[in-house]
Order: sequence, then structure tokens, then C-alpha cells
Amino acid sequence: MTDHLDETIDRLTDETPDGHLLAALDAVERSHSGDAPPAAAVMARIRASRSPLDGPAWSWARSLRLFMLLLGRQSRVVPWQVVPATLALMAFAGLGARFFAVGWGATVVSHAFCSMVLAGVLLSVTMAFGDSRADMISSATPLGTGAVTLVRLVFILACDVVFGLMVTAVMGAQGYGTFGVLLVGWLSPLLLVAGVGAMLAIRFSTGVGFGVGLLLIIAIRLDPFGFAGLVDASRSGAAQSPEQLVLAVAGLVVCAATVAFAGRLSGARMAATTV
Repeated sequence: MTDHLDETIDRLTDETPDGHLLAALDAVERSHSGDAPPAAAVMARIRASRSPLDGPAWSWARSLRLFMLLLGRQSRVVPWQVVPATLALMAFAGLGARFFAVGWGATVVSHAFCSMVLAGVLLSVTMAFGDSRADMISSATPLGTGAVTLVRLVFILACDVVFGLMVTAVMGAQGYGTFGVLLVGWLSPLLLVAGVGAMLAIRFSTGVGFGVGLLLIIAIRLDPFGFAGLVDASRSGAAQSPEQLVLAVAGLVVCAATVAFAGRLSGARMAATTV
């Protein structure tokens, strides 16, 4: 009995495999596996089967339903402070414009009002995209970071436009400027300011995006660098239509770049924080 145990131990610990022992182990494995097919047959069946990625493309209606579903879910992801902070800054824009209306001309009033409305848009965008927890959620979704970034950007900008329209309507009704002229003054650079703020907030933080965005608003509205007044709310729409087009196209490009590179920007921020 002792000799048999020693022989078995020598076979198990020997560097050269014993054919009889391997055959016995293979037989035991087959006995426990039952009628399961071998691994080679399973892999061949998987390769021959149809991939889910080869299915028919989604219809526009289904894509729109998914987009609206994600749009509604953004209210649970975006920090709740975004809405009251934006409303407060929009209200301050109207009060500030009234202050500048005392002893100042219509140009100063329009510049001050449009600048503060853009600051409210910038604040909401940077607060929405500067949250690292929201970035983790968007990076984990199977739709991809770019799709979630696009939906969140649309959600924030829609709220900002609604708030801005309300304040602009009040300003126009009270005689502090023409509604259409004031609307164009902050609506044309809206995408450019929001895109730059969102990109920097995703990559760095809310503070960095808001600070650089404020400098961009100053460059657009107050013209300290000789930009020749890209948007002047005191001029007619026909006189400043080329400048509006330049700002709108630049804003679309920046927003598209933000959506396209959102995953890389978020990944670079997470990598920098973990180092």
C-alpha cells in the first residue's frame, strides 16, 4: 500500500506528464460533463451564429424615443443646483440692465444684459459637466460618452434658452430694448460659450471652464482685444448678420468637438486625478 502511494505521488509531482494519468483525468472530466459538446464545437457554433451587431438599423422613431428618454433622465443626473443658480443669474441680468439704464445709453444696457445672460448659460453648463460622478455614469453607459454628452448639452441649453427668453421678454416689455435685438445679442454666441465651457469643465473642472468662459464673453461682448464688436445689440440685424453667422458656425464646431472628444477628455481628467 505504501509503495502504491509513493508511486502515485511520484507521478503527480514528476515534471514529465504521465499519459495514463492524463487520460484518467480526461475520462473523469468527460464523465462529469455529460452531453456537453467540446470547446471546439462551441467556438465554431459561436462563429457561425449571427452577431447582434449585424441586425437591422434602428428607425428614426426608435432613436428619437431613446433620445427623449435620455433627455428626461438628465434631470436625475444633472446637479439640482443648476436650475436655481441659472435662474438667479438670469434675474440678476435683468436687474443689472436696469442699473445700467440709469445714465447710460442703450448700447451699454444691451451689452450688460447679454453678457450676464451668457454668464448664466456658462454657469449652468460648467456646473452640469464639471461633476465627476456624472462623468463616471456617462462613461459606463453602453451608448458611449459622446451620446450622453450630447443629450445633456441639449437638456441644459434648452433650459437656458427658455430662461433667457423669459428674461428678454420682460426686458423688452419694460422698454429696456427691442426684444429681437436683445435676443440676437446673447443667442448668437450661445453655442460658442457653452461649447468652450463644457469642454474645459469635462477636462478640468467647473472653475476652469467658468473662468475661461468669462474671458471669452468679455472678448465677444466688451471687445477689449479689437474684435470689432462681433455682436452689437444696438445695431440692426442686417448690419451684423455676418458676425452672427461666424459665431454660430464657430459654436457648432466647438460643440461638435466637445461631443466627439468627450470620452477622451473625461478619461484624461480621471487619469490625472488618480495619479
